[in-house]
Amino acid sequence: MSKHVPGNNLIIWEFDYAMTTFYEVDTDQITSLLPKELSPMEIVPGVSLLKITAFNFPEGGLGHLPNFQELIAAIVVAPDLSRGVPKFAMYVFSLGSTSQDHLDHSADYYKLPTYNKLEYGKINHDKNELEFGDKDGSILSMNNCCNNIGDYLDHERYFQAFVSKDDDIYIADLYLKAALFEHQEQGEVGIINNHPFLKGLELFDEEKVPYLQMILDPGTKGKQFYYCLLYTSDAADE
Repeated sequence: MSKHVPGNNLIIWEFDYAMTTFYEVDTDQITSLLPKELSPMEIVPGVSLLKITAFNFPEGGLGHLPNFQELIAAIVVAPDLSRGVPKFAMYVFSLGSTSQDHLDHSADYYKLPTYNKLEYGKINHDKNELEFGDKDGSILSMNNCCNNIGDYLDHERYFQAFVSKDDDIYIADLYLKAALFEHQEQGEVGIINNHPFLKGLELFDEEKVPYLQMILDPGTKGKQFYYCLLYTSDAADE
């Protein structure tokens, strides 16, 4: 397990709720959102993965933030293997939060593509059900579709996060330490609406079949070790 020491290049975020759903999408429907330097990771020819993650962060983030909810939309892409082998790499194309201070920090420090402040992030921790929305209406509802939850495995996972700003591509190393249950059962996982949060991605007028879900063990907390961004050419020189 890696040793993570807080400093100028690392911020540690503690969360008490997390659920991720990966959705199968036609590759030709998401390529317009990707910079030309990045390639989607297809699970079969013509099918890529859209990743939606919801977090609840308790009071105290950055030393002053209130309790808030976060919603992230990303596309699974080919990783930079020179930095290691991640569980997956993602290109983040939209981030929403119920905290404006968190949005401002995410845009300034991480160069993340922040959306407007969300009006609500309703999370039922026990049932693993949630809904996020704003003045334009509901963005999505999401729920666990597995009836027989097994073991929550507590270990550290390595991810890569790509973002783009002003035609430049940046990468950040991201580690997640949490007790998670993962499954690939299929079933109803909620509804994703055609909403500006998805940056013009119009895919979902109906419920979609999930490829994979990851869920935090209820009543526990996880930690996200988010290292500072590197310009991709600088990252290649490391």
